[in-house]
Amino acid sequence: MLNFCMQKGLLIDRKILDLLGELENVEIAKNLLELIEYKYKQKIITLSFFKNNLDKVYEIISSYKGNNLELIKFFFNNLGIILPEETLRDNENINLSSEKRFNVKLTKVYQNRPKKIEVRDFVNNFRNRFNSIRAILQERIELDNLLSISRINGKNSDKGNHNSFSIIAMVFDKRTTKNGNIILEIEDLTGRISALITKNKIEVFEKSKELLLDEVIALKCSYNGEILFVTDLFFPDIKLLEKKKSQIDEIIAFISDIHVGSNKFLESNFERFIEWINGNIGTKEQREEALKVKYLFITGDCVDGVGVYPDQESQLIIKDVNEQYKKLSSMLLRIRDDLKMILCAGQHDAVRVAEPQPIIGEFFGQSMKEVKNLYLVTNPSLIEVGAKVQFKVLMYHGASMHGIINEIEKLRLGKSHDSPTEVVKYMLKKRHLAPSHSLVTYTPLEKEDALMINEIPDIVVTGDLHRPEVSEYNGVLLISGSCWQARTPFEEKVGNNPDPCKVPLFNMKTREVKIIDFSDGIKKGGENAD
Repeated sequence: MLNFCMQKGLLIDRKILDLLGELENVEIAKNLLELIEYKYKQKIITLSFFKNNLDKVYEIISSYKGNNLELIKFFFNNLGIILPEETLRDNENINLSSEKRFNVKLTKVYQNRPKKIEVRDFVNNFRNRFNSIRAILQERIELDNLLSISRINGKNSDKGNHNSFSIIAMVFDKRTTKNGNIILEIEDLTGRISALITKNKIEVFEKSKELLLDEVIALKCSYNGEILFVTDLFFPDIKLLEKKKSQIDEIIAFISDIHVGSNKFLESNFERFIEWINGNIGTKEQREEALKVKYLFITGDCVDGVGVYPDQESQLIIKDVNEQYKKLSSMLLRIRDDLKMILCAGQHDAVRVAEPQPIIGEFFGQSMKEVKNLYLVTNPSLIEVGAKVQFKVLMYHGASMHGIINEIEKLRLGKSHDSPTEVVKYMLKKRHLAPSHSLVTYTPLEKEDALMINEIPDIVVTGDLHRPEVSEYNGVLLISGSCWQARTPFEEKVGNNPDPCKVPLFNMKTREVKIIDFSDGIKKGGENAD
């Protein structure tokens, strides 16, 4: 354990070191230290760190299950940190006090370890994605007589099954013939083959227009010895079977793209939002509603950044990125303590652009750590919130949306930059936030594809397009965040139409959704999510 700490550059109390050494599983001890280092950027781990941050202790406990959970509880009990009785029985709903409840769980935060990236890392990333989505597609009852490509074509060919069969494959290439038909080149782990989709099969042909390179799909086919003839195709898709409702009247608010530091930052409108969420302005009904907001998701581009695009400096009123974060943190510090804020990065934030984008504050934006009720997470992340019933919220800033719009004809012609949730529907259908390799710059992780949608969320929240919108897809609530920046010269050039200062609200008890308008006073409007 001491060698491990030295390699990691960690300083820890002697008592903590001894207790970790006594745990039955040394890997659990190492994992605990890594969790503290990566999630909380804590290099000096003392007893006072745990005692002064009980919310973090409960968050750590909620990350473990089964025997590992018992080992972690044993460690904290021996440190003299007394855990509430219900914590010993259940790690989901933990009382911090009689009035304050810890109810934010960071289910998936992709803070990967720094390492040299090699070609095999990308290969493994694609293999992980293929195997995960294949497992989802294999559950489809329509896919009878499922074969691999090697059994169709080659020495392992199973000629008796060529009249009708199914395969699961990744789209390697897609092209249109002179006759207007579509030819796919598809591959799995055993080989590659061509597949023809004729325009005469209208329903399948329309589906094929949505195909993106590198996505994993299932096909029903026949084979003539040279090429596959596709009779149907299936996406991994998503369907939420149960819409959750809480017994507690709690509200989630969603904002995005604040762009602090820009000369187009609508500071007075954002100040009005802070006054409202603290219950200081509005009618009696509006103030009461504001105080029911217990969670605030901030989905990227929190500051305008520096050097993000050419000549940006001429459009900044704060030209130091750390000063931009200081300005933002000073405003967030004024938000009431009982409201939990969850914040991820976007392309303008001072972290690497490659996704999953890391937590803000490692090199720039240290002032953000001063906001005690703020959870800094990666982009993307999966977060669970709720005092009684936990809602899974997938937050993703949305860098891939521009590329998806350009690649899918229906979105491109439908001007989907003005309708962000239409793009998110395709992400859910394909179970991936950026299916094609070139849609975003990304860093492959060791064991999983961070951009794949493995768990079905209750809510997906995005930003980036500066347009507020609420929609639904197969039971999943889709929310696009507004912005707090007036239209920039770049947006005028590319034809973007921002709709700033709108805040979507979701009531976890009634499932009512409404949008509050802070662009000119407080206006209310919206609809029920059901």
